[in-house]
Amino acid sequence: MDLKRRIEEFKEMEYEFNKDFYATIKEQQHPHTLFIACSDSRVDAETLFQAHAGEIFQIRNVANIVPREEEPDTHPSVVSAIEYAVIVLGVENLIVCGHSNCGGCAAIRNLEKYKEKLPYTAEWISQSITISDYIDYRYPDMKEEDKIIMLEKLNAVQQLDNLMTYEFVRKRVEAGDLNLQAYYYNIGTGTISVYDYDSVFSDMIKEITSNRKLMYELKTQADSFNHIE
Repeated sequence: MDLKRRIEEFKEMEYEFNKDFYATIKEQQHPHTLFIACSDSRVDAETLFQAHAGEIFQIRNVANIVPREEEPDTHPSVVSAIEYAVIVLGVENLIVCGHSNCGGCAAIRNLEKYKEKLPYTAEWISQSITISDYIDYRYPDMKEEDKIIMLEKLNAVQQLDNLMTYEFVRKRVEAGDLNLQAYYYNIGTGTISVYDYDSVFSDMIKEITSNRKLMYELKTQADSFNHIE
């Protein structure tokens, strides 16, 4: 892959033919949407929305995860970008996009295997382990491939609940001036399923969140006890 040549072609073709457009965005950005998606290279916001540069503010990470507000020690870089998009840029839409054949979700299903091989990845995706555990508990006879699909969808919707733990998100959503949704992109068919915060998965998410809070409290208590010792 000749990246240098691609950069040259951008300047020669794309930029030179659209100078007027780039002149309009050179000073400031005014994106209408914050798009939180998996790092997977097959998920491209500009392609999905048929958007131009400057329209979409993006956050990408493994398995499109948003840390919860009550777990402050987990990766503030994600939250800082959300804060900037919601408060400073004033985006109108906040979208979390999961997708089919997600390697991050597949890894959540085999978390112990990755703890030694990819410790940073394992630590990050462990934030969604309660979703995987819930699926095993509720649907013990479900085929593994179907469990992964359910995890991919539930994981995307779970992030909406995680986002609502932040007051600056919650206030705008409740005021009706921030559209909060989860998407599930099926790469093989090109279909995108849309889920609102109050979706068909709401009851499941409430139970998963309750379990997650309990696990976090137990971990905090254990850490405090070990620190005293």
